[in-house]
Amino acid sequence: MGLLVVLAAPIATGNELAELLWQDDPAPGVGPWRCPGSYVPPAFPYPRESDGATFPLVVKADRVTALETRVDASGEVEIRQGNRSLAAHASTFDETTSLARATGGVRFDEPGLSVRGSEATVDYGSLHARVEDAEFVLTDLELRGRAAWFQRDDEVVELDAATLTSCPPGNAAWQIRARSIRLDARTLLATSRHARLQLGRVPIFYAPYLRFPVSGERTSGFLAPDIYGGRDGIDISVPYYLNLAPNYDATLTPRWIADRGFGFEGEARHRARWGDTQLDAAFLPRDRDYDGGFARAGLAGGSEDPSPADRWSLQVDHRGRWGGLRTEVDFMAVSDNDYFGDFSVAQGVASRVALERRGEIEYVRGDLVARLLAQGFQRLESGPQSYRRLPDAGVAYAGTLVGPLGWSMGASWAAFESPRRDAVTGNRYHFDPRLRFTLSRAWGFAEVSGGVRSTGYDLANVPNHQDPRPQRSVRVGVLDAGVFLERDISFGTGNATQTLEPRVYYLRQSHADQDHLPAFDATELTFSFRQLFRDNRYAGLDRFGDANRLSMGVASRVLDANGGELVAARIGAMVHLDDPRVRLGPMKELAPDVVGELAGRLGRIRILSRFAWDAGGDELGELGAGLSYRRDARSLVNLAYRRRFPDVDQTDLSFHWPLRGMDERLSVFGRWNHDWRNGQNIESFAGFAYATCCLAVKLLWHRTIDAPRNLPDAKTTADAGVMLEISLKGLGGFGSKVDSRLVRGIKGYRAESRATAAPRRTKRDAG
Repeated sequence: MGLLVVLAAPIATGNELAELLWQDDPAPGVGPWRCPGSYVPPAFPYPRESDGATFPLVVKADRVTALETRVDASGEVEIRQGNRSLAAHASTFDETTSLARATGGVRFDEPGLSVRGSEATVDYGSLHARVEDAEFVLTDLELRGRAAWFQRDDEVVELDAATLTSCPPGNAAWQIRARSIRLDARTLLATSRHARLQLGRVPIFYAPYLRFPVSGERTSGFLAPDIYGGRDGIDISVPYYLNLAPNYDATLTPRWIADRGFGFEGEARHRARWGDTQLDAAFLPRDRDYDGGFARAGLAGGSEDPSPADRWSLQVDHRGRWGGLRTEVDFMAVSDNDYFGDFSVAQGVASRVALERRGEIEYVRGDLVARLLAQGFQRLESGPQSYRRLPDAGVAYAGTLVGPLGWSMGASWAAFESPRRDAVTGNRYHFDPRLRFTLSRAWGFAEVSGGVRSTGYDLANVPNHQDPRPQRSVRVGVLDAGVFLERDISFGTGNATQTLEPRVYYLRQSHADQDHLPAFDATELTFSFRQLFRDNRYAGLDRFGDANRLSMGVASRVLDANGGELVAARIGAMVHLDDPRVRLGPMKELAPDVVGELAGRLGRIRILSRFAWDAGGDELGELGAGLSYRRDARSLVNLAYRRRFPDVDQTDLSFHWPLRGMDERLSVFGRWNHDWRNGQNIESFAGFAYATCCLAVKLLWHRTIDAPRNLPDAKTTADAGVMLEISLKGLGGFGSKVDSRLVRGIKGYRAESRATAAPRRTKRDAG
């Protein structure tokens, strides 16, 4: 974490106390962020939890002089009571006050603590101890340092003119230098005054007052600040973590952006047996660079200052389950269309075109499923607003009649609203009864099903010449059959099982004129292998495509001894025996289509590929290919290409790789996501990470495209900036956005696990 200043001597590198207590453990394969060793405290004669006051006081020395209630000792002196031990060249013990005063080569030990110094005062009637010119090791917290004086009272340690670090002996990669430090072992919190954090000999952060955790346990206190430099100048966030209870907590974060102003962010999390809930909110009053519709750059050539506008975001994320009842809430709202582009450093978040607001309750009992849903959207770019479903209720049941003969019934009711006053709105009622005959064996299956899909509407705002209560009914019949064959093969260096899984699917669905029906939630589906075996080419219930088509597909998989999938290849074709007449907007005449998919892993290499071919037009509709190489958790390279005609032509290269010449302490990483159709980089970043067992530093430069949502004719610009992340073992660190970007931008990358001051924030990068 970022902190502290002071007035103490640098940590010694000679025969330190920490060196005497350190025991190497050079475990093979340990990463650079793991310390190959630990502190081993001296052996104590009694159990750790023993009460020292119940043991007699024992004094050992070369020379001892007793005068009534006072004992003077010199030479090799040791005063011990239970597990507390004081060693020195000379000491005096006063029986009336229970105080021992020692000078010359002083060392004081008790469970969790070892201190050396020039003088010491120990109260054997209490837990008070004070050591001058102290060198100390807090073995339980894995912290060491020096101080002008060290004082312990009960569970509190106070340091004056101190240095503090969690680095192992001989390593001072980081240290805190402070005028004073107070450590509370009960709360695992430290309070420092006039403190600075140094990386090596270079001070990087100063705080006149700072309160911070000193353990990986969850404790209230300041977390790692985020410091980011970009087009809006310096962006600093200083979160404060509140450990309110074992199952709920909160984080409050003041945030200052140089060109925009001062704001606040907050996060609250609650975990219970029946579900998890998280609430995130952010507010920046009077943004100096935004007037509610346009940024300064979009006004009169950028010379005119906009009137400041308030910016905010709100997000609720809930997942719950209680027996057969499941609940889910996914709600997000922002003040304006440009919010994510202005405040998020994540391209995947900044490019979102709509925010979903959804609440759902589902009940499952046996073959009965009941659901109640409310859904709406906030559109973040120009265009028609999506319909809201308030509410959408549905129930489905599947049962058995006789032997392989079964039946099912689905029914739903949805009320659709729109923010547009002239839009058609109303209720939709749908019923979908089916009969099903199924035969299933270990080597294959066959199923014949049929039914009727009936839909009715009760509409408002319809033109005068249209029926406000239209109805539609289509008949549907399906024949679905497949075979499962397998054989044993040799694959790589071991044995495996190869499968051959041919499947044929025939769909017959009657035609009904649907041009007069609203399209509340109907959308076309992306063509895929799975879509070959669906009974509707549209999502939603407002359009049912008439069909007289045959789909054929075959899959072959290679499975390891545990059933894990090593390689899977799928290819299939869809043949329309009659040209479909139902359309959802302009669409060319359909022709036989072919789709193929390949996924597999060969040792350290993973392959993923997909293509879609329009056989009638003799042209490629979509092509995607991905290749990943993963040597270990920190060594990986990804290369991907995607082309979808006519508007997508992109490549994506990303990597994270340690340099062996630096004992893998230094790693480089980067991403290059390029749009060849428009000749621009979608996202680029590059940087390096340096890690030792007590310190990790990541520096990242990024460049992403940015187009104002409210300026349709505005030119696309680039947002570039630099991010820094510093992790300190035992004391958290600075920044969290570098790891967040690497996790999103480099497939397979996982944030390295280290001891930090408090749980890493899980808040999405939504500003």
